[in-house]
Amino acid sequence: MPRLSRLFLPLAALMLLLALVPMAAQAAATLKTALQNSGVLILDRPEIRLGDLFDGLPADVAARPVRGLGALEPGAILDADRLESIARDNGLSWRPASPALALRIDRPVEQIGEESVLQTVTQALAAQGFPTGEIRLDASPGPFTVGRGQARQGLKVADLSFDPKLSRFTAQIGPAAGGEMRRVAGRVIAMADVPVMTRAVGAGEVIQAGDITIQRLRADQAGRSYVIDPDRIVGKTAKRMLLAGQPVRPADLNATMMVQKNAPITVNVVSGPMALAMQGKALDDGALGDTVRVLNIRSNKVLSGVVSAPSTVTVQATSVTVGGGVGAKTN
Repeated sequence: MPRLSRLFLPLAALMLLLALVPMAAQAAATLKTALQNSGVLILDRPEIRLGDLFDGLPADVAARPVRGLGALEPGAILDADRLESIARDNGLSWRPASPALALRIDRPVEQIGEESVLQTVTQALAAQGFPTGEIRLDASPGPFTVGRGQARQGLKVADLSFDPKLSRFTAQIGPAAGGEMRRVAGRVIAMADVPVMTRAVGAGEVIQAGDITIQRLRADQAGRSYVIDPDRIVGKTAKRMLLAGQPVRPADLNATMMVQKNAPITVNVVSGPMALAMQGKALDDGALGDTVRVLNIRSNKVLSGVVSAPSTVTVQATSVTVGGGVGAKTN
């Protein structure tokens, strides 16, 4: 018997030592304070690791996946008994402070909104050679919920069709990363680039190139209501006050006065292939192509001619009108 005791004593001491080592490691494990306060465990990967639940663990232990748990869906609940079982099965000595303790599993998500839907449909229409413009949806498909980091992948379109007579489309759309596809339908409204004023321009002011910028408007409105060619605006005078951001109608404009009344001008008298330039004074305001009266300063005669360029009037020698008579020859 004493001999058997001598054999068992070293074995018992070894077993006691092995039992004490994990207990020493287990004693440092505590539930994460953030989990105790929020009751929510947010994960951005499939598995739960021991370090997601407990503090005070060596780095290699904290990095281990929780044994026997597997992937949990968002909304799953880990109650006090389940948490204690997890600690025990993974070699940790931990007990919940309250039987009411529970953690809800959640995963970070992102949403893809209607703006991305409109952009994706526009790109899909263009890729198939269909007209593009402003997209008007019959009804919003609502936001698409995807995992964190998946929103940057955008949306994908399937079964796209377009009716050119009605300018209507239908399609299936959903996250490019995978998920539910939803039906969308709507109309494509053609758009046009329309010049608008960058500042308020008063009546009688000449409109300069810097007074205009381009804004997109519905083509069916722009074509019949507004001037869409900037060259038809620049150099014209405003008939009335034009406000900043306001498109311009043809009725808002006067032709540019290239000749101003009482201003000095050049008079070109033309007779067949010959021309004579002289100094004169305008007796009328005139735009390009208008017929105006001018005064020949040298002869003090009144002539009639056509505005041909800024501060220039061209007079045909065979149709010169002299003050007091018609058909007189030019001296």
